[in-house]
Amino acid sequence: MLNIEINNPELEESLKQLYGNNKQSLVTAFADFVQQRKIKQDIGISISQFDAGEALPLQDVIQALRKKYE
Repeated sequence: MLNIEINNPELEESLKQLYGNNKQSLVTAFADFVQQRKIKQDIGISISQFDAGEALPLQDVIQALRKKYE
């Protein structure tokens, strides 16, 4: 289990306004945020690899992405 402490009163108030006491909704939103950040990071790495001439066949890439994110 991971516990996160928020030391920003404005952020904490915004979270309370959005999610109230519904911790599950907050956890789900945080998990979605983390996954989106990871996807953006992966895309950035892929672009760098493509620019360096390290391209892979599209079908292999799609299959790997499905396995990773489904």
